[in-house]
Amino acid sequence: MSSPYVLRWGIIATGGISTSFTKDLITDPAKRNASDITHIVTAVGSRSTASAQKFIDNVLANSTSASKAKPYASYDEVFASDEVDVVYIGTPHTMHYENTKAALQAGKHVLCEKPFTFDLAELDELIKIAKEKKLFLMEAVWTRFHPIAYELQKIVFSGKYGRVRRIFADLSNDIHPDKLDLSDRMIAPELGGGALLDLGPYPMVWTMLLMHQHPDNKEKAPPSPILGTMIPYHRTGVDSHSTWILEWANLNSIAICTASINTQMSTARSVSIQLDRAEITIDFPTYRPEGYSILEYPAPRSWTEEQPPPREPVHYDCPIPETDGRGMQYQADEVARCIRDGKTESERCDLTESRIVMQVFDEVRRQGNYPVKEGKAGKAA
Repeated sequence: MSSPYVLRWGIIATGGISTSFTKDLITDPAKRNASDITHIVTAVGSRSTASAQKFIDNVLANSTSASKAKPYASYDEVFASDEVDVVYIGTPHTMHYENTKAALQAGKHVLCEKPFTFDLAELDELIKIAKEKKLFLMEAVWTRFHPIAYELQKIVFSGKYGRVRRIFADLSNDIHPDKLDLSDRMIAPELGGGALLDLGPYPMVWTMLLMHQHPDNKEKAPPSPILGTMIPYHRTGVDSHSTWILEWANLNSIAICTASINTQMSTARSVSIQLDRAEITIDFPTYRPEGYSILEYPAPRSWTEEQPPPREPVHYDCPIPETDGRGMQYQADEVARCIRDGKTESERCDLTESRIVMQVFDEVRRQGNYPVKEGKAGKAA
């Protein structure tokens, strides 16, 4: 039996999202039947060597990476390291473009947190660089790689319950924005604050996996039209609430997505998938569900007062074992296998789909009069 492929990671930024990713990254791959690959952290970049070392001491303690990871006081030093194969970008999303661009230009493969960039122009420039340099590039949409995502695709794509008619997908969290400083990234326009960019990628996960990737969408046509609305947050003008409706005309299906920073979503369900002969509801939370329910219907349009539809759904568990962390390691495994196999993008989370999501967000912000109109692509540094 051959030895597992070892992927060497550089971690950019030492905040909460990088901490969660790195803790998951260093869990034992054998516990999730991933014996063909393994991960090691060889570099951590932060604002100072001390903060990078603190991250190593706290997050990588008792792991193989603890003695191998080097602290750096700049991101550029991580990009320049010969000990790094791939860089994880965990900075605020208005920095994704410049950080990813610098990493690609230094010859590193990149896994960049969602949302990929601020707008489509930024993403297109990054894709162009990655293709020119033949480097792997992927958006870190970790939910796409969870066991439940594969299971639900198998059920929906089987055709057992007919076609997908509608999807309702929500991720809303009352963060009490009035208590935040105006410079907080969640409400600051210059930092891409608001609900859409921060929370919106997760409702999009389920529409892309279950509608866009549906085998009946043979041309992989993007949704059209895109109808969006925003309610501005009174202190800064970013969206406190966004709703967008997407139509896949070739599927005769629509998706209705919502995100909010001042409304608490239902904890009974995150997503509702309405098919011809059943409704599937996905458990809370949208980004990390561990179960779903199926309510089967009688024949379409056959309900009567004397014979109403069934009322008791059947629930199915699809857990992410605690020994495997939060669940971010599955996307890291995908990155490792793609790089090992010489691929420059993932088939499950390809750059075309990331472009579609970014195009949707650009259009929703345009229709909603978001206060910042464009990102940094093509502008002088």
